[in-house]
Amino acid sequence: MGDDSISDCRLFNTQICVISLRHKINKFRFSFLVVFFSLLSACGEVPKRWDPQAYTVKRGDTLYSIAWRYEKDFRKVAEWNNISSPYAIYPGQRLVMQAADKNGTVTDGARPQILIESDTGRTLVIEAPITGKPAADTAAQKKSHIIVQQYDTLYAISRREGYSHHQLARWNHLKSPYILKPGQKLRLSPPPNSLGGSATAEITTRPLTKPLAHYSVKATPLAPTATKELPARIDRWRWPVNGRVVQTFKASDTSRKGIGIAGKQGQLVKAAAGGTVVYSGNGLINYGNLIIIKHSYSFLSAYAYNQSLLVKEGESVKQGQLIAKMGSLDSKPQLHFEIRRNGKPVNPLHFLPKK
Repeated sequence: MGDDSISDCRLFNTQICVISLRHKINKFRFSFLVVFFSLLSACGEVPKRWDPQAYTVKRGDTLYSIAWRYEKDFRKVAEWNNISSPYAIYPGQRLVMQAADKNGTVTDGARPQILIESDTGRTLVIEAPITGKPAADTAAQKKSHIIVQQYDTLYAISRREGYSHHQLARWNHLKSPYILKPGQKLRLSPPPNSLGGSATAEITTRPLTKPLAHYSVKATPLAPTATKELPARIDRWRWPVNGRVVQTFKASDTSRKGIGIAGKQGQLVKAAAGGTVVYSGNGLINYGNLIIIKHSYSFLSAYAYNQSLLVKEGESVKQGQLIAKMGSLDSKPQLHFEIRRNGKPVNPLHFLPKK
């Protein structure tokens, strides 16, 4: 065999090796992408524009479903927003989802409620805030900037410094929902050469000393869920369905806030304890057709990924009453069951009777 033939063979073998190597690399990339997107799916869908400090009410929401989404005690959410029983809320209403004392404000029940009018988009104040700082404050006492602290919200800062949140948003070029970050620097006066700046700054930056104007609110509140007098504790729980536990509770894992119980498609789901249905719908991400039952002042339970729902909000149910038909999760028939005490997920196996 000549030198040219040997060179051709070597070249051919090299090309084969390169093609094989490329094939292996592409196969590895494909496998990596499959695993990556599988992990994303397992983590669940993350709500867009998630704001841990505040929430805008949407149609179909109840105070209980909002508190469930944030893992908060519904009574605390009502207290922070000066909402009394039976907890009527409005579409477009902006709810504070952090305790007032965490951002330096005073819990006095006077926090303004913000409502966005559906037909005009205009922001309305439906409660008067506390009055601002005394008018006797001098320019020397005013701060030009403020550093955002952990748990601060624009509403809290505006009340604390004596301005409206609209002023601070305009001066700092912030847009709704006004998400702030710890360490962020905010102006407490108009920027130079802006409308209301320079010579007129003394007038336009004076803190508000009168309550914000009230407007007539045309929006209709979402139907509140009336609940009957409930017991202070639950004597006993029962299994919502008969089946094998295929997923256990793990406090440190956000995808395992309850347990998964295997069964059959369409299998009847029963109330684990008596109470009142405070949510029945599919508006919560990663829960499918969901039912939430309020059992006592501390305990609620949830039944997720149902094929169909058999009870409506406001209905009283007894322990063992049929409430839904089992659906599926990841193409496998099962029920996702949660128990929450004072808003926090707890291990259902600590409460359900041993099989």
